[in-house]
Amino acid sequence: MQYVAGVWKEFLEFVGGRGGALHLLLFLAALAVCFFLGKQERKRLFWPSVLVLIFFFNPLFYKYVGMRFLGGVYWRLLWMLPISFVIAYALTRLVDRIQKNVLRVGAIILACFCIILAGEPIFSQTTYQEKQNEYELPQAAIEISDYVEGHLMDWKETIIVPNELLCSIRQYSSAACLLYGRNSGGFISDIGEDEAKVFAEMSKEEPDIELVTRIALEKNCRYIVFNTSFHQIPEDLTKYGYQKATVVEDVYAIYCRIE
Repeated sequence: MQYVAGVWKEFLEFVGGRGGALHLLLFLAALAVCFFLGKQERKRLFWPSVLVLIFFFNPLFYKYVGMRFLGGVYWRLLWMLPISFVIAYALTRLVDRIQKNVLRVGAIILACFCIILAGEPIFSQTTYQEKQNEYELPQAAIEISDYVEGHLMDWKETIIVPNELLCSIRQYSSAACLLYGRNSGGFISDIGEDEAKVFAEMSKEEPDIELVTRIALEKNCRYIVFNTSFHQIPEDLTKYGYQKATVVEDVYAIYCRIE
């Protein structure tokens, strides 16, 4: 029952409320229509969708695959369902079979009404705001990533950054490879023991510099970035194998490994 409840919780997270439930009901109705439309529709739309649903709602699959590899994002399996396409396809085929134009228009209006009820406006106060910059990322994350990319010795460099920049740098640059990312908070899976130690120290105002730099050297991290408004560290880290390279926005000090 534990895994049945887990699957149901993931399903509710995917549905997301009354609008999502209505959209899903429309999809199931459209699937039923596809089943009776013909062999090709059953082969290409009905059975693949049924297969996805069988896997998703299988407690054993959730236990051995979902919890191990898809923790926290198991509901994304339902992204494989061609929900909007099947609804549109079934509606088009049904309307095409209606002989009278008045009934055709009525069917389309009814479908549009259902879509409106199942959706939400995109441009609203909760879903839309004027951009602050093109990337919607902190300027510090952009400048740090650009600096790393401009001084590459390989196709990427492994770096350690303050916690507030983990997701931003991950979004902006593939050249700045993080020693650990958002998984440090247990978002999807656990990180390694050494990575967890560094994350714990970077979360402190007075990190253990010797520990951080030692693991950084072992993991081939060429850059370490500290937030000098939060981290209380000595300015000179040469005895630990790193030297200050530059400072971004007068706050983020970038230290480079001494070659």
